[in-house]
Amino acid sequence: MAAAGTKRTCGLITDFGTKDYFIGTMKGVMKKINPEIEIIDIANDIPSYSLMAASFVIDKTYRFFADFTIFLVVVDPGVGTNRRILLVQHENRYFIGPDNGVLTPILQQEKAAVSVLDNEAFFLIHGYSTFEARDKMAPAAAYLSAGIDPKELSSPVVDVILNPGYIPASSGNEITGSIVYIDKFGNIISNVTRDFLFAALAGSGHETFKAEINGREITEFFGTYARAGTGPFMLIGSHGNLEIAVNQDSAATLLNARIGREIGIIFY
Repeated sequence: MAAAGTKRTCGLITDFGTKDYFIGTMKGVMKKINPEIEIIDIANDIPSYSLMAASFVIDKTYRFFADFTIFLVVVDPGVGTNRRILLVQHENRYFIGPDNGVLTPILQQEKAAVSVLDNEAFFLIHGYSTFEARDKMAPAAAYLSAGIDPKELSSPVVDVILNPGYIPASSGNEITGSIVYIDKFGNIISNVTRDFLFAALAGSGHETFKAEINGREITEFFGTYARAGTGPFMLIGSHGNLEIAVNQDSAATLLNARIGREIGIIFY
């Protein structure tokens, strides 16, 4: 089945890495269906099976892309099971990914329109596959990029899976958050946004705060990396979330941090 060529962008966020043939094959599938599609590798080295990290990347990148960009988000421990594949439309952009919580930042938006990819006429195979990114998600993205109506690809749905660990919680004098990403420099990024942090601080009646990770307290806060000393400190990163860093060193190594571990913010 061929589709009329239309030049739209597809952004890839996966845990496939670059060593194997997975990414190249997906691109081949999409180009075969729509030769005009533009494919951008946003991040293909998401830690294996890390829904948190993939959620963070999609959360912090999609706003920088043009309208009608299609984001293909593949971190899929449940591949080959009866878990569904979602197609979500939000702010004139499209998101395709498994129904396992990885699309939580998009799904929790008020105006997100959610459907399930279920028209097998647009898949390479019918039934189960151990490589659904190639056999189902990539073809759907390509047909969507070529102008196929989303309603032909999918059916509306309301009962989707959210990842509660991606959303911080505040109570009294404390925020309970999670580590959602660790970048190549070893900076520890939490799910606590600037707005969430300072709104909770104002509501607590206190004036300052500290972070706790693995029993270690971090009390210093700086505006940039260069202004810090030699120890761990807090800052709001360019992504807009609270981050723990060490200037020109790895905070993750120093603090034995891992994605998914709890980070506490204490007001005092």
